Amino acid sequence: MKIQTLIEYCLLIFFSGIYFAFLGFHSNGITFVVGVIFIYIVINISTKKILPRYGIIDKKPSLLFSVASILGTIFITMLLLTILAI
Repeated sequence: MKIQTLIEYCLLIFFSGIYFAFLGFHSNGITFVVGVIFIYIVINISTKKILPRYGIIDKKPSLLFSVASILGTIFITMLLLTILAI
């Protein structure tokens, strides 16, 4: 997995978690789908414009780093939502 893909996954997990939490899964079917598609498009475009500036697109992190990054993203998302709920 390339670092760009890993960063996209982590950002998608984070922003989708925030979106689902605030939405509460109570929207109409089409608005829910449009919101998820919009989040994906914004993340995809932003990572393709920002990451080439740093020259780290083709770097391949280890499997342990990939798993730790995704688990860390989930933990940070849940921590932020817990703090906001209090």
